Amino acid sequence: MIVTAQERFMVWEFDRPGADNGVDEATMSAMEVALEQLETRPDDLGCLVIRGSKRVFSTGLDAAMLEVCFKDRAKFSGAIYRMSEILERIAALPQISIACVDGDCRLGGVELALACDLILASDSARFTDGHLSFDAMPGGGATKRLPSRLGYGRTLLFLLESPVLSASEAFTAGLIDEVVEAGFAFERGAALARTITRRDIALVQDIKASVRSAAPAPSDKSFLRAFQRSVIDRLVAD
Repeated sequence: MIVTAQERFMVWEFDRPGADNGVDEATMSAMEVALEQLETRPDDLGCLVIRGSKRVFSTGLDAAMLEVCFKDRAKFSGAIYRMSEILERIAALPQISIACVDGDCRLGGVELALACDLILASDSARFTDGHLSFDAMPGGGATKRLPSRLGYGRTLLFLLESPVLSASEAFTAGLIDEVVEAGFAFERGAALARTITRRDIALVQDIKASVRSAAPAPSDKSFLRAFQRSVIDRLVAD
C-alpha cells in the first residue's frame, strides 16, 4: 500500500492489482502505521482518501493469505480480528474518510468501503458481497454497517443473493453516496478532501461527531463471534 500526504489529507493507494488489491500482512501493517499517524495528527491531517486501481478497488483479505488461514485456525482468527480492528479504527477516526471505488468492489472490499464515512464510485464500479460462495459470512462488520445504508431486508438480500450492483444501482439502493465518470472516483475524492480541509478542521470533526451521534457506528462485536463459530470453528480443522 502506498501512503502519501497531499496538502492536508492522507491518501492510501492499494497497489496490488494482480492480487485484486487483497490485503496481506504487509498491507495491514502499513494501514496500522498510517492510522496511528491519523489518530495522533488530527489537527493537520483532516481527511483520509482510500483508492484502489482502475480495475479493482479491493476484495478484502488476500487470497493467498486466506488459503493459509483455512489450514490454521489460530492464523485465521488472528487475521480476521486484526482486520476488523483496522476497520473499526477507520470508522472511529475524527477525520472524514472517503472510499473512492473504481472497478470491482467485493467481499472484504465492500467492508472496507463501509468503514468509511463516504463512498464515491465511478460509473464503471461494481459491488457485490460473495461470502456465501465461499461457505462463509462477512467478518469485517458488513452485517452491522450495511443496514444503516440498505435497511434490514435489502441487507439480507445483498448478503444472501450476492447480486452484482452497478454504481447507479448501488447509488439508488443507498450503498454509495455519489457516482462520477468512469476513472474519476479518486479525482472527485481528492477534490472533496481539498474542500473539506480548507475548512476549520476542528469544526468539520465536530460536525462528523454530531452526525455520528445521530447514527452511531456499531460497536457490537457479535459478528466476530459469529464468524469464529460459523466459519473458523466449522471449516478449519484443529
